[in-house]
Amino acid sequence: MPHRMYRALERECHLQAAITGHQEAKEELEKMEREYKVLADWLEAGQRADQQPPSAGPD
Repeated sequence: MPHRMYRALERECHLQAAITGHQEAKEELEKMEREYKVLADWLEAGQRADQQPPSAGPD
């Protein structure tokens, strides 16, 4: 499940941003965190859509 990989990267960026003292690095890590979140959210939404049963067409 690729979204889990992106979630792990999102968390890692969050943690690193919290402990770094370098402002430029912190900003870049926060940017990366947001990007990984978008990717993970997108993959999870696609996975949920794939798991839903197809809707019945008009009779």
